[in-house]
Amino acid sequence: MLTDMNAFQYLPLAQVELEDLPPEVVDELPTDVVDQIKDGLLDKIPEDVVSELPQSIQDKIPEGLLEAAASNPAFTRVLLVIGVLAVIGFVFGVVKSAVKWMLYSAIVGVAAWYFFFQV
Repeated sequence: MLTDMNAFQYLPLAQVELEDLPPEVVDELPTDVVDQIKDGLLDKIPEDVVSELPQSIQDKIPEGLLEAAASNPAFTRVLLVIGVLAVIGFVFGVVKSAVKWMLYSAIVGVAAWYFFFQV
């Protein structure tokens, strides 16, 4: 059992630095994106921002600084499997609950009819 929490090594994320980008790219970026890069809030340039830039500017951005929707296909598949299992579990839970309610209602109904006709 691991008891020393300092045994883990934390690696810093590679963040976008304005010095890593050519000046013409920085000039074309929206000011809010530039401010977020300066503040260290962005680790990659968002895909929608890149798509709005001219193609000549897009070609000058290093590949490591571009955010892609499916940048890690294995992680995407894992999330997809987890999502599908969660939906299946939810539907199973709802059906199981409905079946229990039907059985309970049937038992109460049979008991009511039984006692109704006893009188």
